[in-house]
Amino acid sequence: MRNLVMLVLLATASVSAQTSRTILAVFAHPDDETVAGPVLARYAREGNKVYLAIATKGEKGANERAGIPAGDALAKARSEEAACACRQLGIEPPVLLGLNDGEMGAISNPLGRNIQEVADRVAKLISELHPSAVITWGADGGYGHPDHRLVGDAVTQVMQASKSDAKFYYVGFSPGQTELVDKIWPMKWHPTDPAYLTVRVSFSKADLAASRRALECHKSQFSPEEVKKLEEALDNGWQQAILFRPGFSGQSSEDLLK
Repeated sequence: MRNLVMLVLLATASVSAQTSRTILAVFAHPDDETVAGPVLARYAREGNKVYLAIATKGEKGANERAGIPAGDALAKARSEEAACACRQLGIEPPVLLGLNDGEMGAISNPLGRNIQEVADRVAKLISELHPSAVITWGADGGYGHPDHRLVGDAVTQVMQASKSDAKFYYVGFSPGQTELVDKIWPMKWHPTDPAYLTVRVSFSKADLAASRRALECHKSQFSPEEVKKLEEALDNGWQQAILFRPGFSGQSSEDLLK
């Protein structure tokens, strides 16, 4: 009997190892993961390894309410908030690339080294983690933030040159979604034609709750009232699913790993 139990346990572990995959999400700032939070939580809950790489320290995103000055103090606070968010999502600790906030495209930076640094670090992560899927910002940058756009460009550069067989996705919002989100959180989100958003990934109530807890970690950026408002706006737009644009093909799917 004991031998039979051991065989069952070994078989279960073997199946789990075979089905577990790795997802790498690359965004510009601590809190950017919010746009895909429920999906990251879903894949972690299903037993996959999910990593979040954050390009900048976010040290310039100060506001009076939080009482944390821009600079090293804010960078430290935001790194701790990112770690908190990852714990709440159930994913791996954040990979902090440590570049300066708002300087991805600084013309004073020779040969665009900030962008290339992101590309080099992401290429290294891909070679180490062997992800099955990579997620980043699309050309829209969500609501047009230049750091978002340039980080997405750097990841695109890597994926276009890589021999990795990882699937590649840009998180996006359809025109209908941006209209619903902007009614509550008016950031003028940039829409993508639904014809390109061919991957629709649903999530559970538990995944949404995990994403909400993760957003609440970012206390330097959002007051409790703002957290509630942003949560409501995203819930209103998502309608229980997040849309993605495949980077290299127009496949339709309800799973990032297929």
